[in-house]
Amino acid sequence: MTVRDAILRAVPVFVAHPSGGPERLRSELVNVGLLPPLAAEVVEFLPIAIARAMLNGMGIRFADDYIRQTAQGQVIGQKPLADEPVFHEGLAMADEICRMGEETLMAVVNWSSEYRTLSRMISSGSNPSDLVCSPPVMLANNDDSRTFADTVAEDTKQKPWWKFWG
Repeated sequence: MTVRDAILRAVPVFVAHPSGGPERLRSELVNVGLLPPLAAEVVEFLPIAIARAMLNGMGIRFADDYIRQTAQGQVIGQKPLADEPVFHEGLAMADEICRMGEETLMAVVNWSSEYRTLSRMISSGSNPSDLVCSPPVMLANNDDSRTFADTVAEDTKQKPWWKFWG
């Protein structure tokens, strides 16, 4: 299954499940045939991509990266959103999803906490061109077996005290 196929399969699930939490949405995506890791990525990255495409041109400055952290707040790493296939394909499909209708578009976009925050700020009178978004934070769940490589450059890591060689 391609990422595009997964997104097309996922959009009706977003419409059918406008609430209930990300775990339930992931479970419903698995029920329609997505593998668990891909379902998790669709829940995380598709709403951000579609929301950013929708808000594009308003002058909002979005972070290029995202942060993965544990539920205890330990940062595991930071990566470019553009490196995530679901985010990349979601941006490419944003117009197509928009043409599916406002209800469908909003069903996906409303899963983005970034969108909900920006929407509240703009509704409260903030000028969109004054808004700067920090990187979205993705939680590493206990049942999430995906890996997330340490992004700290090798030469910035402190060597163990006992390691005398290069």
